[in-house]
Amino acid sequence: MTYHRAEHLDDAMMLIHKHPDFVLLCGSTDVAVQLKKPKTVNGLIDISALTELQSIKITSERMHIGALTTITDILESVAVRTHLPLLIAAAEVFASHQIRNLATLGGNIANASPAADLTAVLLVLNATLTLGSREGQREIDLEELFCGYKCTKLDHEMILGITIPLQEHQWYYRKAGARERLNIAKVSLAVVKNNKGYSISGASLNPYAVRFRHVENLLNSGDVSDEKIREALEQDIAPSGSLRSTKAYRMRVAFNMIKEALSGFTSS
Repeated sequence: MTYHRAEHLDDAMMLIHKHPDFVLLCGSTDVAVQLKKPKTVNGLIDISALTELQSIKITSERMHIGALTTITDILESVAVRTHLPLLIAAAEVFASHQIRNLATLGGNIANASPAADLTAVLLVLNATLTLGSREGQREIDLEELFCGYKCTKLDHEMILGITIPLQEHQWYYRKAGARERLNIAKVSLAVVKNNKGYSISGASLNPYAVRFRHVENLLNSGDVSDEKIREALEQDIAPSGSLRSTKAYRMRVAFNMIKEALSGFTSS
């Protein structure tokens, strides 16, 4: 298997352009699983030396987190804990301490897993991504990144950073699984309520991460009846059945989580 190590960002952009089918390697927590099936990996581009992508910067209006920032870095950040407690809540139930020390925020997003712990949270926080390629940089909404199960629209590109607007909001996060940590979510739900209304998303409820627009619109209209919420939720999610959980279980738990979130929010 071919291996390249990028020593700087321009080097990484050149390697990605030359080998768009190679897998980017940093924390390796997801790539290590892929390597068990060698035929799915044509080569590796190691980007772990790109320290310029390992940062957390904050202004009065937004927070920017470099793509190679680890989950542990996020948990230890006073700025994140102060301004984005929802992200902290999800990070606290992210895998084990050892994995958090290696796993990066950008890698968790780019893996495009429907069970990714942090993607749903970033969606409801209206995160945007900075993407880089040999041709330059561009900004997209996080929701625009995904095109299917384990599929992204990255085109000879890599994620450079994640930007999250800072604004007052109430939040809810819950993850259901067989145990608290070292656990792939059977269902998770993230909800934000601010002066613009509700934002809702979840994990393990669709082939890829999306906002629950029908439920959001319903709640923003003021209708919180159980029947209507169930109808809207059925339009927003398409959970699969598996050995870990049934479709009926995921539907029921997602509904219960929405009701729990609503009961905890104060009027504003």
